[in-house]
Amino acid sequence: MALISLKVIGLGKPLVLLHAFPLSNLIWENFEPPKDFALILPDFPGFGSSPLAKEGFSLAEAAQELLKSLEEEGIRQPIVLGGISMGGYWAMEFIRQFPEKMSKIIFVSTRAGLDKPDAKQRRLEMAERVLRDGPEFLTQTMVPGLLGKTTLDKKPVIVEKLKNWIRQTSPQGIALAQRAMAQRQDKTDLLAKIGVKTLILAGNEDNLISFSEAEVMAGLIPNSQLEIFKNVGHLVPLEEPDQFQKITQSFSRPLVWG
Repeated sequence: MALISLKVIGLGKPLVLLHAFPLSNLIWENFEPPKDFALILPDFPGFGSSPLAKEGFSLAEAAQELLKSLEEEGIRQPIVLGGISMGGYWAMEFIRQFPEKMSKIIFVSTRAGLDKPDAKQRRLEMAERVLRDGPEFLTQTMVPGLLGKTTLDKKPVIVEKLKNWIRQTSPQGIALAQRAMAQRQDKTDLLAKIGVKTLILAGNEDNLISFSEAEVMAGLIPNSQLEIFKNVGHLVPLEEPDQFQKITQSFSRPLVWG
């Protein structure tokens, strides 16, 4: 059984989108693949329909397992790869190991650098607590960071949906992912080596990763396009799906394939 489960929507060129923490590929539920694209939605181990990985599982291993799952699905050509937040960390590790697999890249609400020591410690403490207490406390501690002020104030349906998704997430999966993110490697040096067109998206109300991080990334990636969403927090495709759809489709379409 593949360690990374893939949901495939449509037929065509592969557009692979990697989800945020502590969610699953449901974050992309409102996204429709561009014409002539297949939308490929993996789940990180322990999330959604992917089985739990062994203790100590790393983002480097997650990249290798993703490649295996894609190849098992018959996807061997270059891909458009996107990732939001944790999905961005996962995507960067995939890019580092398999640069020849890239056609285009989409980074959303993510960063290349490492956590500060106190943030890393909080990840490890959360991993311990969620195994002890379950995920309910995350609906109070994480939601104000995951969503922008405008969404929190004006979009209660999205707030409740996010809380319900968090409640459904496996405590073991949450702990596995937090420990993997805590141990991830700095990818800042990777950015200047990216040789394909890259789209960078962020919200101006992001309380977890400031949009200034996106600006830094855009300055380091040679062929990049930066879009800052107004009145949007960390979870761009959930908070502003129509604008996200429009920008991402426009970016993905003009491709030349061999």
